[in-house]
Amino acid sequence: MYRNVLCLVLGLVIGIRLTDLFDYLRLTDSRDYALTQAPAATPQVHTETKTETEADIAAWLFNETRVLCLVLTIPQWHHSKAAKVKNTWGSRCNKLIFLSSEEDKELGAIDVGVPEDRKNLYAKVRAGFAYAYKHHGEDYDWFLKADDDTFIIMENLRYFLYPYDPEAALYFGHKFHTDFPQGYMSGGAGYVLSRDALRRLNLFALNNTRFCPVNTLSEDRQIGKCLRNVGVVAGDSRDEEGQERFLPLSPKHLVPHFPTTGWLSGLVFYKPTETCCSTTAISYHYVKDFEFEIYEYLLYRLRVFGIPVPQRTLPMRLPQQQLQRQLEIWSKEKTTNHKKG
Repeated sequence: MYRNVLCLVLGLVIGIRLTDLFDYLRLTDSRDYALTQAPAATPQVHTETKTETEADIAAWLFNETRVLCLVLTIPQWHHSKAAKVKNTWGSRCNKLIFLSSEEDKELGAIDVGVPEDRKNLYAKVRAGFAYAYKHHGEDYDWFLKADDDTFIIMENLRYFLYPYDPEAALYFGHKFHTDFPQGYMSGGAGYVLSRDALRRLNLFALNNTRFCPVNTLSEDRQIGKCLRNVGVVAGDSRDEEGQERFLPLSPKHLVPHFPTTGWLSGLVFYKPTETCCSTTAISYHYVKDFEFEIYEYLLYRLRVFGIPVPQRTLPMRLPQQQLQRQLEIWSKEKTTNHKKG
């Protein structure tokens, strides 16, 4: 009797174990089949909803929003102003090229074939944009022109540019008013062209004196006219509070209030806000040699204990229809204090 009971128990145990084994094998086979039939996993991509630090976003933007920097300089400043740019903000460009009348491979300067003279700045910038398009026109998303006494906060520039399609015909900077409605961008504050803007400038403007006259007038205004004549829109780079991001002066001349007198007050396209300037500022002009290291220290090394730093996430890219509407608005806007001349 005990033997029969023992055999019955052993049979039940063995049966249960065999059932578990069969189930395991069936599940394993099903999983393996599913894995072999499933589509290949897509690589992880960056999304605006992913939680990341600002450092992570800035590092990712370096390759996502690629900027070629063109910096005007002259031979006598290769080892002073230009070297300061290269060792500070210029090191954060995706590619840095100095436009000079003398080649300097160590610095990264090219000879654009234009004699050094203030009246030749326009010709020099034309030659620089032609060089950039010929050698790098499809390699980068945006093309920044700056002077060697300008300081650019490249991380803020990329963050600002990210929502905009580089294949849209537009450019950004500090907008001045003139006799054509959409205005032009200050050369000293620096301005940045989209890939399509650079393409249009080279294919349709620089080789057509009707669209882009050759003269010795101010570089920034003439480039603005050339771009306007080939359908490039002068965009608005101000922040959500209407404060300027591209600044044609250094902070000591701007803070706490934007100047209401002097040459700058007579050129601004948008009415200045009561306080200056944007907390996401991109550029400052008239930076002295010794100030480059000061900017570098204050912006990239100094940390204030107890001051909270709000975490930012990437803005959404503008859909094509919304971008097109925005371009139409910018192309038609006029300054409230527009003056002809």
